[in-house]
Amino acid sequence: MIIKTSRFGEVECQEEHIFRFVEGPLGFSEAKNFIILNHPGNAVFKWLQSTDNPELAFVVAEPFYFFPDYAFDLEDNDVKVLGIQDREKVLVYTIILIPGDPKKITTNLKAPVIVNGENRKGKQVVLLDERYSTKHYIFPQETQD
Repeated sequence: MIIKTSRFGEVECQEEHIFRFVEGPLGFSEAKNFIILNHPGNAVFKWLQSTDNPELAFVVAEPFYFFPDYAFDLEDNDVKVLGIQDREKVLVYTIILIPGDPKKITTNLKAPVIVNGENRKGKQVVLLDERYSTKHYIFPQETQD
């Protein structure tokens, strides 16, 4: 199938690569169908692209690349809603914010996007874990003396 995107033009994707949000991403409750697109020339960053709205896309990354110790427990309800049976088939992405200064790129570890790779259900969950916030720098920041 062909989907239209504002950033990449028309993109061909297989139906089995589309996943459906059980609840749209935070602030975009009407957006349900998405695919993950590779970012040209960069294997770390990807695009969470709506298949319904060509304008709606988020830069995402697997958080473990930047934060190897990132860990959390999903609420039982989220596990149930997503139909998770095999935790090894779960994909985790976090939304990246790219400001004018690329050294200050942040990611939202508080609300990761969870995708069940078996049934293609996805959801952005808000973690109760107090260790995480909506803005974690992915590159070390210089401290002011």
